[in-house]
Amino acid sequence: MKKCLVLMCTYNGEKYLREQIDSILAQKGVEVALKVADDCSTDGTVSILEEYRTAHPNVDYTVNQENKRFTYNFIDLFFSADGTDYDYFAFSDQDDFWQEEKLLSAIEQIERMPQNERGTLYCSNLIVTDGNLNPRGMQEGKRILKANKKTFPYENIATGCTCVFDAKFFRHCKKYYPQNIRLHDYWFFLIAAYTAQYVYDLDGHILYRQHGGNQIGSNQKLFTKRNVKGFRKYQGAQSSLARELLNGYGEEMSEKDKKRFLRVRDYKKRFSSWLCLLFGARCHTLKKTFALKVKVLTHKL
Repeated sequence: MKKCLVLMCTYNGEKYLREQIDSILAQKGVEVALKVADDCSTDGTVSILEEYRTAHPNVDYTVNQENKRFTYNFIDLFFSADGTDYDYFAFSDQDDFWQEEKLLSAIEQIERMPQNERGTLYCSNLIVTDGNLNPRGMQEGKRILKANKKTFPYENIATGCTCVFDAKFFRHCKKYYPQNIRLHDYWFFLIAAYTAQYVYDLDGHILYRQHGGNQIGSNQKLFTKRNVKGFRKYQGAQSSLARELLNGYGEEMSEKDKKRFLRVRDYKKRFSSWLCLLFGARCHTLKKTFALKVKVLTHKL
């Protein structure tokens, strides 16, 4: 039986945490271990984690000495993990619910991929639900399959809680610690898309719970009060990700791919790069392409 280490980050997640952990421990056909990093919760989250660690030898957790926030809680948890005893790894949020075949389905799809010395990352669609796990529909339609290496510098198709990857990819990502990124799932997906390989599953095996406490959620509407307010404070994720990807993995990327990311990295200081992005960059939908153009115009890419 394959062994999988699930990496979960928590922060004030007491409301839904038990359901999520139970769904992880109930995975079929996979031997699961769970490692959790709590980001200085002030509710009963740590007590729940202690309860599960006492009852389950395959569950462990640590509590951060200071708040790292979402992205670097995951990044540091990943780099602290000892992958010696595991065949696969997965990321988990604190408030979803995994269908019992979630991990096994991902592993089977990874193993059907061609062999790659740098490994394989799996990501998938999600079943969006309300706070009580009542389904609202799939997060993505078939159009998501139109996203490709030309659009990935501007859009991420890998939601972190869907990501599963093999030991080769785990080791490949350990080669470089990113200094300044804002989205951990986007970071790992870019490494896979441009230096290793990935597989996207249009089916969903996670009930993706949307509620008032989500740090990042499934918001399909563009002009909401929350989005407009957030955009004013938005500093941009792509340009910093491009810089880090080139620093860490530029030597392993093709020349064409490096040029794509150089434009993103340098668009604020090179007028030619700015023009190229403004008139040439595209995402897989018109809505996302429009949002991309606004980010370029306002230097928030």
